[in-house]
Amino acid sequence: MMRVCMTAALAAVAAAIPQPSPWPPVFHAYMLKNRSGQLRHTDLFYDWPYGGNLHIDRSPGQAPFYDNERQNGSTYYYTPNGTCKVIEMGVGLLPPNWLEDAHYGGKQAVVSPTDQSIRNCHVWTKGDAMGNYTGPFITYFEDEVTKTPARWVFFNGMSFDILSWEPGKKATPAQWQIPASCFSSVAAESPAQSSEVDYLHGASRLQSSRSATPLLM
Repeated sequence: MMRVCMTAALAAVAAAIPQPSPWPPVFHAYMLKNRSGQLRHTDLFYDWPYGGNLHIDRSPGQAPFYDNERQNGSTYYYTPNGTCKVIEMGVGLLPPNWLEDAHYGGKQAVVSPTDQSIRNCHVWTKGDAMGNYTGPFITYFEDEVTKTPARWVFFNGMSFDILSWEPGKKATPAQWQIPASCFSSVAAESPAQSSEVDYLHGASRLQSSRSATPLLM
């Protein structure tokens, strides 16, 4: 009888722990990226059925920078009419439920960097930091009312504040289009910057976390 009661109590406690919402299979997020104090606005298009994950970074006076990731493990870094770098990671996209085994860390208030509004969020962490860093690979904040992400922060301090979240919104074919420069032998042989490689390795860990030790840029 005692064992039955203990099992029921543990089940009740587990059920009371908030669970992160899975991502929609298709969405667009407009985000503010902060990397060591350098701010950029980023459009993120996630399309699980299509097999693509697209970041478009924008800074005043500069050409947009594309980070175009595909389900086959290829990632393309380029600017329109500019050079391209390609990395073959051999690991696909994070699935919509990539957070389901994350560690719950309680609640925390997130202050918007644009209008100073406050969002009360549930917090989860996942993965292990890389290099000489300690702590989790990513800390993920979800608005407890809307069940949508408010912010995520990587182990190196780089953060993304989600300014808008649009389930179902897709990138255009033109935005998905990979330029011809990405298919030259030079592009295929050119490694991305070390920070880009580190991020991709970490994202790969997240995607395969169920079969490895418990983990997105």
